[in-house]
Amino acid sequence: MDVNLLLHVLFPLRADLFPQKTAMLPFYLLTFAATIQAHNQLLPGSCNFESNTCGYTSDADFTSWTLHKDGRFVAVDAAMSNEQDAEISAYSEPQRETTGVLVSPVVEQEEWSCLRFVYQISVSGTLEVLQRMEGRSFDRPLWSSQEPSDSWVIASIDLQNNTEPYRIVIEGKPGRSTGSSVAIFEIHISPGYCLECNFEESHLCGYSNQWNANVNWYVGGGGVQLLSDMLDDHTYNNGTGHFMYVDSVYAKTFKEVAKLVSPLTTVPMSGCLSFQYQRSDQRGNLFSVFTRDRLGQYQELWRAGPEIQNDWSGTLGEWIPVQVDLKAPYSVQVVFEVAFNSPRGGRVAVDDISFSSEFCSKDTEPTFDPSIASCDFESGLCHYTQDQGTGSLWKRVSVNANIFRNGDHTTGTGSFLLAHSWLGPRSGYVSRVIGPTLPGNMKYCLRFYFSLRGFNQTDQALAVYLQQSSGQEKIWTQAEKSRGIWIGTDVTFQTSQPAKVREE
Repeated sequence: MDVNLLLHVLFPLRADLFPQKTAMLPFYLLTFAATIQAHNQLLPGSCNFESNTCGYTSDADFTSWTLHKDGRFVAVDAAMSNEQDAEISAYSEPQRETTGVLVSPVVEQEEWSCLRFVYQISVSGTLEVLQRMEGRSFDRPLWSSQEPSDSWVIASIDLQNNTEPYRIVIEGKPGRSTGSSVAIFEIHISPGYCLECNFEESHLCGYSNQWNANVNWYVGGGGVQLLSDMLDDHTYNNGTGHFMYVDSVYAKTFKEVAKLVSPLTTVPMSGCLSFQYQRSDQRGNLFSVFTRDRLGQYQELWRAGPEIQNDWSGTLGEWIPVQVDLKAPYSVQVVFEVAFNSPRGGRVAVDDISFSSEFCSKDTEPTFDPSIASCDFESGLCHYTQDQGTGSLWKRVSVNANIFRNGDHTTGTGSFLLAHSWLGPRSGYVSRVIGPTLPGNMKYCLRFYFSLRGFNQTDQALAVYLQQSSGQEKIWTQAEKSRGIWIGTDVTFQTSQPAKVREE
């Protein structure tokens, strides 16, 4: 019996331009103030599927994606049997599972960029975006969803600095239900971070208004004068540019709240978040910026106050710059929140949100680097150590893939850790590998891949513990059957004090 372990990564966890496929894409904004026509610089790998697929090709080993030129999108639909093609009733369902794999041309982007795409999952299905590099046996997952919708949806993915060329792989799996399909409307890759936005694009960079019956964020500018005292935007400083604003004129109750929400970050990031804002009648509103994690927990980053406003003109028309340090080693959304206490609570506007990997202040304490606790075991144990007192050690081995065993998970020919009953002096001995110390008061996600052979499902052959000065806590245990393949798993945990992760 043996256990293979490949620790992959540990990181802290914390409309008019769209076709009528099923329904228009709702940006969850009440209205658009104007038709937005500006376009940021698009990088190779972008495609709007107007007349061709821009070098994107369907993997021949899977179902082909179909280009719908009349609707400007590509889609993969659920498979139908011959009988179902002839007659489709309300109770008929496809029986064969369908998978379509769409592969981009080679992308060479050394600088940080943002992959933003518009998609729809109809009835049921899954959509996954991966990154494929030459010489790697496995594609790296970037994003996935299995939430069906009646309209087009925007997703944003940060693509980190990369010196190696790669391809974007889009895997669509429509469900078995009749009418299921997965479709892609457009793919845009642009320089910079997905958090950044000047609101000149129709998709608003994936920012959305969290609906409120009375107060909401709207697109302002673009030459449309909705209100008599509407300001110029900050980007162009004239009436042609755009910005986001919220007004108290429709507020009906005390503490009416409007929220402008960024796309969810997909990779660990830290640095300086900057934006411009205008605010009138500061006594009638409260303007704050928060981060919100996947669990819905908020953390305040910044709050406007009289001492800040008094440094400027104090009247609507002067854009005020703000810089605030952002530490997001886990997935978060940035929330711009305005609370009004009456219909005379004034107005708040936001424009030109940007991000830098350098902190705003040199005195800011550096965030924890999760790469310290990550290891692919290609060059050793990294910062991991073994418990010499257990009598049995993990062995770092390399096995060429054959009909009896897969190679390692990283490249298929690299190294991984192996615990085998042959390697122990006698049965009952435990092999333990211990990670580096993790800072306390943080939330983490441990992602690793394992393979089991010779164990039945009731055997707890592999377990993960959180080791602290006050004791230890089991945070995960294996419950998979022995299948002899690499199985990926994520373990989320939080610790109030420094701790180490131990696999045994």
